[in-house]
Amino acid sequence: MSATVFGVVLGLGALGAAAGALTAPALARRYGPGPMMLTALAITPLTQLPLLLASPGLAWQITIGAALFLQLACAGAAGTTQRSIRQIVTTAGMQARMQAVSTWLTSGARPAAALLAGGLGTWIGVRPALTVGTFLLVVPLVVLARSPLRALLHMPDQPPSAPGTGGKPAPPPPVLRAAPAAVPTPACTEGARHDRSPGGDAM
Repeated sequence: MSATVFGVVLGLGALGAAAGALTAPALARRYGPGPMMLTALAITPLTQLPLLLASPGLAWQITIGAALFLQLACAGAAGTTQRSIRQIVTTAGMQARMQAVSTWLTSGARPAAALLAGGLGTWIGVRPALTVGTFLLVVPLVVLARSPLRALLHMPDQPPSAPGTGGKPAPPPPVLRAAPAAVPTPACTEGARHDRSPGGDAM
């Protein structure tokens, strides 16, 4: 590919990701979040086949561009839906931690994956390395197929909040303070003074 064609192919992939993210809510409502994500993850490895079989020529360049559009559309639809499910089932107090862990796992794995992919391509060749990557794309499909999410037909409900909070975090418990000591009133003091008598007991 020339630099221009390569840029166009990558642009098609970006359009596919946007299309997948925009159509994800409608697809989830129609087919259910679980079946929709399962179908998207099943299509993704198949979109690698044109890249494995490609030869130089305009026809293969168009085919690779269309395959990349479809691959990133599936990734956008599945990714948007699974992130929405994560945010729904996570309580408000854990949202930041959940997002931080997710970002750390995905972004932190990319440099290591790029290093391993480059080393594998140098060791066994480009096409064999791409073949290994294609088989690795089956792993998310197997994980989802073995989880309860595969049968999820509707978006889950939000976790219940504390009673009486109206969906807001429960307020902190009240601070207990000791009651102030009783201060005698002037009337009580005057009465105590009159109750004292010579030889008598003080009240």
